[in-house]
Amino acid sequence: MAVLPNTSVSRRPAVDRLDIKIMTALERNGRITKAELSEAVGLSATPCSMRISKLEAAGLIKGYHADVDLEQVGNLSQFAVIVSIREWTPDRARQFETIVAGIPQIVECDAVFGSVDYMMRIYAAHAQHYREIMEPLLAIELDYATFPISRSVRAPHEVSMTALLAPGSR
Repeated sequence: MAVLPNTSVSRRPAVDRLDIKIMTALERNGRITKAELSEAVGLSATPCSMRISKLEAAGLIKGYHADVDLEQVGNLSQFAVIVSIREWTPDRARQFETIVAGIPQIVECDAVFGSVDYMMRIYAAHAQHYREIMEPLLAIELDYATFPISRSVRAPHEVSMTALLAPGSR
């Protein structure tokens, strides 16, 4: 994934409906040409390009990437894991997060409120590989439950996270 430099200052720039339209279009198709994007959002090429640069510089557009199907390419299985750290402390949570950050097979890890501390998504080649991925985390004394994912159910329509910002969608 190409990551754009974050040159944003502490204040986030104002975002209007045209910015949201631009981000929505780029979110759906990061390879769209600037001419196609300009037409899609109803701006001429130069102002559209200037808005893209502003959004990138502010860190609102963080990068562009390909959506690779890891399961097909690498013959990998997905595992959803919920984790509770026994006798939770901020230091133990930081230790857990540091270990997680160093394990590339953990593709998502969200700190959550409630009866568990984290929800993770892990890709592994097989059950033994999954156990090897989890092993460094076990030093922290945690309780966890693993749910092998048999299939992912997607929304029947294309979902744009940016479009959720548009007026009327909240």
